[in-house]
Amino acid sequence: MMAGRAIVEVAYGEGWDPGRAAVLGPVSSAVAAARDAAGQPYAVVLRQEGSHGLIVAHVAWERHYLGLWVYDARGRRFLEMDLRRLAEDRLFLAHQRGWAYEDGMPEFAADAGRVTTRLWPDGSGTRIVEPRGDKGGSLHTTADVPEERRWFPVPAFGRWQGLFAVLGFPGADSCELRESPQVHEGETALPNWRAPQGMRPRHLNELFTAGARFTADEAYTVRDPIEAGTLHLPSGRLVARDPMYRACEQDAGFTVPVAPGSYPVQLASAGYTAEHLGRTLVIDEYTAVRVRVSERPAVSWEPALLEGQDERLLRDGEFHGFGVDSGTGCFVDATMAGELGERFRGGRAAGTWKENDHGITIVDDPATGTNLIAYPSGRGDGSYPVWIGRDTDGEVACFVADMLVLHRATPTRTARCAGH
Repeated sequence: MMAGRAIVEVAYGEGWDPGRAAVLGPVSSAVAAARDAAGQPYAVVLRQEGSHGLIVAHVAWERHYLGLWVYDARGRRFLEMDLRRLAEDRLFLAHQRGWAYEDGMPEFAADAGRVTTRLWPDGSGTRIVEPRGDKGGSLHTTADVPEERRWFPVPAFGRWQGLFAVLGFPGADSCELRESPQVHEGETALPNWRAPQGMRPRHLNELFTAGARFTADEAYTVRDPIEAGTLHLPSGRLVARDPMYRACEQDAGFTVPVAPGSYPVQLASAGYTAEHLGRTLVIDEYTAVRVRVSERPAVSWEPALLEGQDERLLRDGEFHGFGVDSGTGCFVDATMAGELGERFRGGRAAGTWKENDHGITIVDDPATGTNLIAYPSGRGDGSYPVWIGRDTDGEVACFVADMLVLHRATPTRTARCAGH
């Protein structure tokens, strides 16, 4: 591709319709340029004159996203690239997947070979090779991708030659871009793509609202919050982690601190009824844990992150969370996370040790004025996000560790608000 003085036709729209082999919801270059400037989504379709393959670029700068889909002459997507705008003038290649089709294979055939690469700005990455797709084994290695293939200049609107360099196609500087006539211009259509988005919080206030109801596999009713004790944060830097872990990255604490002080911790629970052997059972589950920084309600939410974590790199449904392998999580101040975790693991404490019927354990260290509050991690082991709730003035109102028990549930009724 791009051999000699290549002519590349450019069209804009909502996306590409492979079934009709046509631009989906075509728009003029002026409309696309206005969307580009406003960060709104649009698509660019690039096709070399005389070629049956094409490139579709999905642009959504408001979400820091540029995605590339490359189709072969049979209309099969054989390459996807997910780039993120982490600086005003630079794109980072976060994810790439390629397919190797044999003759006659349909798009995304189960036995088509696949190579998937995931990269991170610190130079790390993973590579998964699946020579027979879903029908065979896989090889997992680190990704050996040089910096010049991780970072690329952000293309100015209309200067789409830069995308050929991202794809590794030679001759980008020698091609000529020509806007193609708009087929069915003015035809409206919904996009067939969207920019990836990491997990968003759901129902966090309702999880602590007694009487709130949810429908999931069962019909849940939220109980009164369980008072789990008072957390002492002399540094104001909160850590969420499995207390059974030894030194880990979580020990540095979240990047958003609060004023040094002591804050109440609450454990949220919700229950449902079930029939078993002719008996009606009441089943309660722990759904979240909250550090209340103020009495004001949270009206907006953001992820609690560690240094170096970037939510702009997350793909659909992903989140930065803390891992649990012991069925237990904890909150603790960053200055004593390792030491109090060691005491918890060893079942010893220089100060006091308290445990209650809800599985909440408090390890105090009067010498430093710190403590560790451990709690059951919902349904057990896994990875769990922590969210920062902010009030109407933008101040931190709380931290919530969501055990994801009711994340996908549907609220059916709200009731009185607990503590707000």
